Amino acid sequence: MDLRGATTVGVGAIVGGGIFVLAGVAFEATGPAAMLAFLFNGLIALLTALSFAEISTSFPQSGGAYTFAKKVLSVRAAFGVGWFMWFAYIVAGVLYALGFAAYGALLVESILEVLGMTPPEWLGSRSTALLFAVAAIVLYSVSLIRKSTGGGDWATNGKVVVFIVLILAGLFALMRQPLDATAQNLEPFFTEGGLGLLSAMGFTFIALQGFDLIATIAGEIKEPGRVIPRAMLISLGMALVIYIPLLFLVSAVGVPEGTTITELSAKHPETIVALAARHYMGEAGYWLVIIAAVMATLSALHANILAASRVALSMARDHTLPRVFATMHPERNTPVMAIYATSLTLLAIALMIPDLAGAGAAASLIFLLSFALTHGTTFLARKRMGALEGAYQTPLFPLVPVVGGVCCI
Repeated sequence: MDLRGATTVGVGAIVGGGIFVLAGVAFEATGPAAMLAFLFNGLIALLTALSFAEISTSFPQSGGAYTFAKKVLSVRAAFGVGWFMWFAYIVAGVLYALGFAAYGALLVESILEVLGMTPPEWLGSRSTALLFAVAAIVLYSVSLIRKSTGGGDWATNGKVVVFIVLILAGLFALMRQPLDATAQNLEPFFTEGGLGLLSAMGFTFIALQGFDLIATIAGEIKEPGRVIPRAMLISLGMALVIYIPLLFLVSAVGVPEGTTITELSAKHPETIVALAARHYMGEAGYWLVIIAAVMATLSALHANILAASRVALSMARDHTLPRVFATMHPERNTPVMAIYATSLTLLAIALMIPDLAGAGAAASLIFLLSFALTHGTTFLARKRMGALEGAYQTPLFPLVPVVGGVCCI
């Protein structure tokens, strides 16, 4: 992959369904200060991306944190880290598969209503949601077997365009709204003080996970010393440029008179962005959010299956997973058995987890712990081996890995 391909993987994972699924939870926990929660999470993610850039360009091989642990610590330590990371990407995949199922069903319901038909009751059942989730998992697993980068480009590009439209429309509505009305919508800014802000950060950190997937596929990237740091910083920067203005606009112009963003989020946590867009854009905004959510969850699902399969491939090559998982497709040279194993595990967990927000919280916890471990690995690698030739060097060492690791913990 070149810079464009690597950046697409990062953007596909970061600018994903997390903002739609978890924005309402953040607003409920801390009010309009949810934008600060995402901003502070962005700063933690930036520190983590710098550590990832150094360690992944020092050892530009697929496998991510598993490969780093194997090179810096020991194979035994890498065994535990590998299983941990494989499970982390799978849980993130479950979040996005279930998120796609929720918005996919909502999309079908909306289409039927536009056509003057009454949506059947079974369309909102768990069985139907699982059917949508299973279909998406199978589709993207097959696409990754056929092509190394899969089929995520169209969804990634499409959702970014929709986000830009939502932000521009929100800015136009903001200019037409009186300043006192905007100020009123943003009060109280902190509904639960500092603890509420920390809660919101914990719930939503998964929404900024995704730059690490670039490190997970480092072995498939051209000129890793140059491409990997740029791809990570570009994808993370794009996410923040989209998230912060969108959250501000949802709070400032997306709330009907007589209610607050906190109250509205408590009633409709999963659809708060869609309801806000409907308020300042009309039905067109509502449809745009549903479409963006479908594309976002699909592209994030694709990216996490890709990363999980590469972790499994690296482990199988080191015999920390059965060797059969290292089997490559004879014609397409893709890790077919690692993809099968990842997809089947993802399907099994999707059948067991009934709660979308619970999956997001679990994924946030797992990735914060794994990122703290990567900061520690980066610190040890520089201390033991020095700066390796051709590798990106984290500025202000050792301040970045130490502060970043403490923040993640």
